[in-house]
Amino acid sequence: MRDCRRCLVACAALSFVACSIGKPIPPATTYVVEPPMPATRTAAAQHSGTLRIGNVRVAAPFAGNALVYRANEVQFTADPYQAFLADPAAMLGSQLAAWLDRAGPFEGVAQPGSARTAPYVLEATFTELYGDFVPGTPAAAVMTVQFVLVDQTGARSKTLYEGTISRRVGLAQATPEALVRGYGQALSEILEQFVSDLEAG
Repeated sequence: MRDCRRCLVACAALSFVACSIGKPIPPATTYVVEPPMPATRTAAAQHSGTLRIGNVRVAAPFAGNALVYRANEVQFTADPYQAFLADPAAMLGSQLAAWLDRAGPFEGVAQPGSARTAPYVLEATFTELYGDFVPGTPAAAVMTVQFVLVDQTGARSKTLYEGTISRRVGLAQATPEALVRGYGQALSEILEQFVSDLEAG
């Protein structure tokens, strides 16, 4: 009798696995981070010449396309069914270039990967990029960026700016769509602070 029960359990398990394998995997819902653009361009560029966006990196825990949520102090979860439409580093680099070109602290801004020569190069590393969805606390989009701005006009390159800027944008709901909108707001605020820091010299 015991052997029969074992056989029935084994058969049921195999049937379940077979059914699961046969089911199509639902496609991921994809998103693009779009920061609000500056309302107007700066009247006169502070730096003559073009800025080129150099290497843009995303720290390893957040570098995949899947959205990442923080569940508690040590647990993070990647959601394969809610993902960025493109590689996050490439997407965020393009948005950096578009935003700064619109803001106008430089005469022009070249996209990442451009072969265009430029006297200034901006490197950016996103060290934090996640949704803080810890139960019992307000949901938020968390983004931190390390910037290094290099002046290549002289015989030797020199660092004009080096700093880390963080933003935590509160969300009305702990949902993927609200999170991506929060990322856009966070990036815009971070770039506003970056430009302000450049103006302060």
